Amino acid sequence: MHVEIRLLNREDYERVHAFQCEYLDQESMEDFTDRISTNHDLYLGAFAADELVGVCYGHPSRRDNASINLQGIAVTHEETKQLLRTGIGSKLIAAFEDAVRSKGYRKIGLGSAEDLKVERFYLKNGYIPFELVAKGSHHHEYERISVHDYDVGKVLQEELRRRHQASEVIFIFEKML
Repeated sequence: MHVEIRLLNREDYERVHAFQCEYLDQESMEDFTDRISTNHDLYLGAFAADELVGVCYGHPSRRDNASINLQGIAVTHEETKQLLRTGIGSKLIAAFEDAVRSKGYRKIGLGSAEDLKVERFYLKNGYIPFELVAKGSHHHEYERISVHDYDVGKVLQEELRRRHQASEVIFIFEKML
């Protein structure tokens, strides 16, 4: 199946918004449209024929002028399509990296979902873990610690979970471009 990765057109917005709300972030259509208009070239869709099958988007970091934050990436989980783990996510993230590079940024940072498959996806695509963040149920941050190795980080992840009774302990990844 041929998949085209491209910037969004205005006529894509409604279905992309619905996809994003289903798989990633809930937000109003107004906030969604404002965010796309602010960073249009950092919002990509994956299309099989004319069907939306994935999205990837980000925004400039507030902490580091040389960095972009990857805010979300998802591929449809619809079982009849069987598109998970077929390379669409890697194509999306590669196109996102190209867009980031063309804007003159040198680094991408992201917080991973606490899911082994997601963490391995980022590792496979060249992202390096540099921090762990323990969070409570209302996104209250308990602790941040530096990590320099994924396997050591997995051990520390469990230690942080026990220490804080954290609802999640996520890896923060980065990639230099």
